[in-house]
Amino acid sequence: MSLLTLFDDAPAAAKPVSRPVESVPVKHEQFEIDVMGKNIPVRICFEQRYNNRVSVTGNGILMRISKRMPIEEQRKQIESFLKWAKTKLGEKPELLDYLPQRKYVNGEVLVMGEHRFNISISHHQSDKSGARIHDNHILISLARGLKEEAAQNACSYLISKCLAKFFLPRVTARIHELNAKHFGKQVNSVKLKYNTSNWGSCSTQGNINISLRLMFAPQDVIDYVLIHELAHLIHHNHSARFWKCVSAVMPNYEEKEKHLTENNFKYYL
Repeated sequence: MSLLTLFDDAPAAAKPVSRPVESVPVKHEQFEIDVMGKNIPVRICFEQRYNNRVSVTGNGILMRISKRMPIEEQRKQIESFLKWAKTKLGEKPELLDYLPQRKYVNGEVLVMGEHRFNISISHHQSDKSGARIHDNHILISLARGLKEEAAQNACSYLISKCLAKFFLPRVTARIHELNAKHFGKQVNSVKLKYNTSNWGSCSTQGNINISLRLMFAPQDVIDYVLIHELAHLIHHNHSARFWKCVSAVMPNYEEKEKHLTENNFKYYL
């Protein structure tokens, strides 16, 4: 789930590998590899760039390969990246538990907590896609000529933007309410975005970030995460004093943590 750039601490130069380079499907932008019995999606983007990158995201392995390189060098680089990625995934099997991308269908209902949103998808002749929420409907207008994968990516992006805008005032108000009642600290800003690496974070400057995925959870679980982040305004760590602070406001916080652990892979857009 967390974003891990695999190449940051990789060797500066790719080492030769024993398998023939022809075994790498350079001509295909998408394929799968087997890692510990799981099929992991691999996406290769050939770009006008001077360097090459590889990362593991919520959707699998992403490679960015320079089109400026000779074909044979591209193949060698991809082979090296695959070997590097499989090693990293083997060392950290939890990275295999990535979140899938929801596929939206016109007319379906998206349930987030106590809210129900009817998804309406239409196509038009513009070059830009857009979306808005009207009453309990998320109205999506897709640009012309989008292929299926691009359309799904656009839907996911637009829906997350709409929902973040919808829920942000509610989350902000609740944070200030809990802060005024239990903590009395300075909250500088509140942001809500589709983050898959954690449920929330709080900086030493008082900037609180909450994952949009949390809006799938019951209100008491949402409150726990907000309390957790507000407690970081007092203790910027997870020390015994920090958990004592959380427990003083929500004695049964461990139940909420259990809920998030059990439902982590159910809450996604």
